[in-house]
Amino acid sequence: MDIRDYISDKKIHFLTIFSGALFFTALLWLFGLGAGELILLWICFICMVTGIVGFDYVRLRRRLADLQSVLDSLDQKYLLAEIADRPQSVIERFYFRFMRTALKAMTDEVSASRRLNDEYRDFVEQWIHEMKAPITGIALLCENNRSDVTRKVMTEAEMILQSVERVLFYARLGSVEKDYLIAEVSLKDCVLEILAQNRQFLIQNRVCVHTEAVTHSVYSDRKWLQFMLNQILLNSVKYQGCRPLVIEIASRKQGNDVILSVTDNGMGIRESELCRVFDKGFVGSNGRAGKHATGIGLYLCDQLSRKLGIELEIESEPGEYTTVQLRFP
Repeated sequence: MDIRDYISDKKIHFLTIFSGALFFTALLWLFGLGAGELILLWICFICMVTGIVGFDYVRLRRRLADLQSVLDSLDQKYLLAEIADRPQSVIERFYFRFMRTALKAMTDEVSASRRLNDEYRDFVEQWIHEMKAPITGIALLCENNRSDVTRKVMTEAEMILQSVERVLFYARLGSVEKDYLIAEVSLKDCVLEILAQNRQFLIQNRVCVHTEAVTHSVYSDRKWLQFMLNQILLNSVKYQGCRPLVIEIASRKQGNDVILSVTDNGMGIRESELCRVFDKGFVGSNGRAGKHATGIGLYLCDQLSRKLGIELEIESEPGEYTTVQLRFP
């Protein structure tokens, strides 16, 4: 707070004081007091007012600085009214009381919202796990009764399972740090597992996948990493374009990092849209044309990569290729 703010806040007081001073000056003049005496009284009056105002301004500014210092030191800012020194004036006491009441109401509301959110997330996770059982049963029935129809059913079951998994990972996105286990992971094994989970889907779409160049191991969470790779793979198939799709998956060492790249010869992404592909809900021109995009898959990949310390990069040439790179430290 500077002196202009202080004067603006106290302008009613100043106007009252100086109006009273002018009134008494006129009254003393009428009673015959000379100009010299009136000037002396005004000098004394101005010095006294300046001293009182200066002292009050310094006191108020120091008090605000102390409160700001306490606020800056708090991780939970809403505890200011509880942590700050006791009120130094009657008006402060009322303000602090109002603040405590308002903040208590706010924390109660936040706690209730969090509880409802946790209950909803628990319900969603429970529902997802219950859904996995019939999906697995469908896959087993189709595996034991193979035909062209059952293969198509298995493909659709795989897609349902992918969608269910996406919902599960989205529900857990806010608490990833409670659910991951960092360990040495073979990229080759991860990639092969993902391909096995989607084999019917890949066969139905006549996708050719090359994995010979995947040789390295990294330190990461296997489950979350497989989810990210799965979303990238599904996106490649979803936007494969008109020609037969070929996906090249490779790993290489670069300095102290390991880079896993997934390259496809699909329809590609416009340069103007590359900076937005990781935004939540962004589907781009390709997604709007296909009418099957949700804009969630790459968003989840981006959020998970940040939490796992993996750099996620994408480059593309429309009509030529798209490459997604995961850089593991």
